[in-house]
Amino acid sequence: MAFIHGPVPESFERQVTATAREFERDLRQAWPAVQSSAETRRLSVQDGAQTLVIELEPAGVRRLGLFKLPQLIVRYRFGPGEEAARHALLARLDRAMQKGGG
Repeated sequence: MAFIHGPVPESFERQVTATAREFERDLRQAWPAVQSSAETRRLSVQDGAQTLVIELEPAGVRRLGLFKLPQLIVRYRFGPGEEAARHALLARLDRAMQKGGG
């Protein structure tokens, strides 16, 4: 779920196919200055005055035939700031963390 064409709320959640460590690895590739780690299940990034706290919650495994796909609930919570700053930060993260597929 991307908010590229609409307003970005102050908080929302997504379900993604990844482990907490995989999510952290991809986030660090997109934003090297990530604070904390997947072990604490809480990550944060800062872009100027805009902060973003990301909380991770394992959500089991989805099975598709023989495939086992780890599920993760990712909660995004922005600190005080303008919607335009939230939009810019999320768009940058979404573009950098986008995986292949159709």
